Amino acid sequence: MDYKKLNDIIVSMRRELHKIPEVGTNLPQTKSYVINKLKELGLSYKESPLDSGLVCDIGNDDSKNIAAIRADMDALPILEETEFDYASKNGNMHACGHDAHTACLLGAAYYLSENKSRIKGTVRLVFQAAEELAVGAHNMINSGLLDGVNAIVGTHIGTLAANVPSGEFILKEGPLMASNDRIFIKVIGKGSHGAYPHLSIDPILTASQIIQAIYNIKSREILATDPVIISICMVHAGSQYNIIPSEVSIEGTFRTFSEENRVFITERIKEVVHSIASANRAEAEVIIKRRGAPVINNDDIYKELDDVCKTLNFKKASHYELSMAGEDFADYLEKINGAFILFSTVTEKNIPHHNSKFEIDESKLYQPSVLMSEWAIKHLELNSY
Repeated sequence: MDYKKLNDIIVSMRRELHKIPEVGTNLPQTKSYVINKLKELGLSYKESPLDSGLVCDIGNDDSKNIAAIRADMDALPILEETEFDYASKNGNMHACGHDAHTACLLGAAYYLSENKSRIKGTVRLVFQAAEELAVGAHNMINSGLLDGVNAIVGTHIGTLAANVPSGEFILKEGPLMASNDRIFIKVIGKGSHGAYPHLSIDPILTASQIIQAIYNIKSREILATDPVIISICMVHAGSQYNIIPSEVSIEGTFRTFSEENRVFITERIKEVVHSIASANRAEAEVIIKRRGAPVINNDDIYKELDDVCKTLNFKKASHYELSMAGEDFADYLEKINGAFILFSTVTEKNIPHHNSKFEIDESKLYQPSVLMSEWAIKHLELNSY
């Protein structure tokens, strides 16, 4: 297929998907759009019983040699503030590029359909829901729709690859993206009038000490060269300027590439919170919710992708930094050999993900489609028997 024609198809689909962003596990409009496009290509599909996820096989339906390509479809509850004529009007927004991911996977369906005679097995297209909730990959695995898959790849577009020009891939063996764990803390004190703090057990004072101590875990208890981030992002308390409240809720996240650090930070947060609360005569509740593991690419799959990228003469970034963003693609990599790819679509504005004005360079969206499709063809040929 002509690359320009393929890119035009992908861009058109991406803009149509951009208009109908949906959040979470239930994505009826998005799912319907994907199904209709697959039907137009004469392709069949299977739906997940757990959410709006679905898969589509191209090639030999009876093959035991199965390679998968995955895209996430969900959006974010962000009010869009772009001025594009295809901007969302429903209060949600594809502010992380999942509309492009879905369009690129549909683009792969077009490309693979035209190259079906080259497929020595089965390519399974995986359309996943709820990546932003870090449950979509888990649901897809539990649905059984990935049974038999022996390798999997996926791509994330946007600005995750810092300082990488648009149109360049980040291909890397080993660690690529960080774990994604969530912190929930409730500090329970005793409310009082602001003029009589001695009658209170001040949860705001306690919470401020807890937050400072949590940040000290990174700066004083972990090797400085270890990539670790701890961020407190939400603090809620109080209803009136002169009333000391009885409770404070705190939420945040921590990211690392090491399971050892994940365990250490989890335990230290619990110790710090309970110790400081006790010292202030307050009580505290702590929940650390384990979400995505680190994204660790398989060396063999990386080498296959790297070879295909060179053959296609696509650009690979000469410099890159590990991303501290999380991705539930890691759930697949814990069970299936695979690799995740980053593809820069940064514009001059360099607007980050999860921003109400997020935008992408659409000019080379065909490249992830072609790279992943050609990888699948190559992988199946190398593993055919």
